[in-house]
Amino acid sequence: MVPTYTKIYIGILISVLCVEVIWIKTSSSLFIYNKKDIYYEFLFLACLLLPYVFYKSFRPDLRMVALLETTFFAFAYSPLMLLLTCLVATQNQPLIDSTLVSIDNYLGVYVQAIDFWFRGHDIWQRIFEFMYNTFLYQFPFVLFYFTYSNKPIYLQRFLMMIMIATPLTITISGFFPALGPFEWYHYMPHIRVSNALHHMIELRQNIVDINKEPGIVTFPSFHTVMALLYTYIFKNEKLIIFIPVLIINLLMIFSCIPIGEHYFIDLPAAIPVFLVTIGIERILYKKVIEINNKRCNDYLLKLSS
Repeated sequence: MVPTYTKIYIGILISVLCVEVIWIKTSSSLFIYNKKDIYYEFLFLACLLLPYVFYKSFRPDLRMVALLETTFFAFAYSPLMLLLTCLVATQNQPLIDSTLVSIDNYLGVYVQAIDFWFRGHDIWQRIFEFMYNTFLYQFPFVLFYFTYSNKPIYLQRFLMMIMIATPLTITISGFFPALGPFEWYHYMPHIRVSNALHHMIELRQNIVDINKEPGIVTFPSFHTVMALLYTYIFKNEKLIIFIPVLIINLLMIFSCIPIGEHYFIDLPAAIPVFLVTIGIERILYKKVIEINNKRCNDYLLKLSS
């Protein structure tokens, strides 16, 4: 028998869905959404679920089962987290930009100067835009690398970490919201960040338009949390794999300032989220192993009786 997080995944999905449904039902916010998008999302998830059920039932290839399961739950969880980001932002907590600016100045880091330097050097701007976007590119690499390496438990553990870290980061950002250094220093952000900022302002006015880009999770930096998780999951791999992953993610973390428009303190603030995530996941992993070992022992006892 192979240890699995499947029941935990399902439990988290159902719990988050129930919380969000209750939140929406009791909220006075204006919700704007497209029913067709919801329909297409369910259709897409059904297309992912069918091959997963097929492989698990008729062709129990552990690698393919883990790959399809991780992909399905990742895509099922993502829209719930995007919605949670919107709901949390509607709480309209006091902005903490002034505090973040004070901390950055105390540390001697002036993000405005860093941002302006990159805007004046187009080649470096493009390079770090690519590094910033590896946030998305690395996920399929993780999926296929550990599938090919025949380490399905790594896929499950990685997804579990994401499912822990994401709502934790969103919740913190809800209690400590910030608009970003471009708003504080009054300079024009990148168009992507500008659109997200406008959406964030709408959310703080209790207008929830889920068709738009979600509000900015400024404190802590979720890109930094993911960079730490990407590096962590490869810590036991060969150096020829681990070192490039480490370098890419260090560059991605730095890119959060000129490209992601973060305050500097947003980056180290991700470390506690990462450590709590790792701690919770390790506890769950030990529990999953204990349950799996008990099932194996019970099965062997049945065979011997």
